[in-house]
Amino acid sequence: MTDIGYAAAFLGGLFALLSPCSALLLPAFFAYAFPGRSALIGCTLLFYIGLCAVLVPLGMGSALVSRLFYGHQELLITGAGVLLIALGVLQWAGQGWAIGPLERLRDRIRGDSPGAVLALGAVSGLAGFCAGPVLGAVLTIAASSGNTLRGAILLALYAAGMATPLLILAVLWQRFDLGRRRWLRGRGIRLGPLHLHTTTLLSGLTFIGLGIVFLVFDGTRSLSVPFPDSWEAGLQEFAAGLQLPDLLVVPLASLVVVVVVAWRLARSRP
Repeated sequence: MTDIGYAAAFLGGLFALLSPCSALLLPAFFAYAFPGRSALIGCTLLFYIGLCAVLVPLGMGSALVSRLFYGHQELLITGAGVLLIALGVLQWAGQGWAIGPLERLRDRIRGDSPGAVLALGAVSGLAGFCAGPVLGAVLTIAASSGNTLRGAILLALYAAGMATPLLILAVLWQRFDLGRRRWLRGRGIRLGPLHLHTTTLLSGLTFIGLGIVFLVFDGTRSLSVPFPDSWEAGLQEFAAGLQLPDLLVVPLASLVVVVVVAWRLARSRP
């Protein structure tokens, strides 16, 4: 059995974007980007935490979590789809009716609210379990080696690979101030008794659409993507075969984090 290093785990998550199982990632980003009322980078980090909440416990070789997922997979998929649809409907209701409990719930049910973004991340983690041989190798190593810490780190890096393109999108979105573009600022509209806003409407529709896709396509496993299967297989095999010393990957990753944080701090100075 080939060991999987940190770099291979990260690239495996990155290349999983070509898998139908990760087809939720880009629409999920827009689901919390459309409302545009909070820091998009922070929302993307919350999305990553949601991914980790599902992936990391399995990487730790938790028998309880494994039984929960693999023993009740259909129930989890159904529940996740219904949850996404409910979040979309609640966004419309909370925006349209400013009375009673809905008024108090309004800030909690936006597409960019912490609970909604965490739910999107967790659902995307559920969808990612057919995403390629690297994930299978990581889970096998975690289960057979008994090294729970290494398994958790590998799955956290795999999730980081999945979330990295979304983080890049978030940085570009804020860099070019896309949320303030006229077509994204939107306007208020009235649909019968509902007083809606177009951005909330778009976000709610995206949530509902994701939920329907999750239910109809068995958690996205029945979807196809416009990439040849050979591309995905070749990239995943490349990632699985990448052998970089873990002691080299850790300082390089730390250096990247330090540079990015320093850059952000420098830009935030008046």
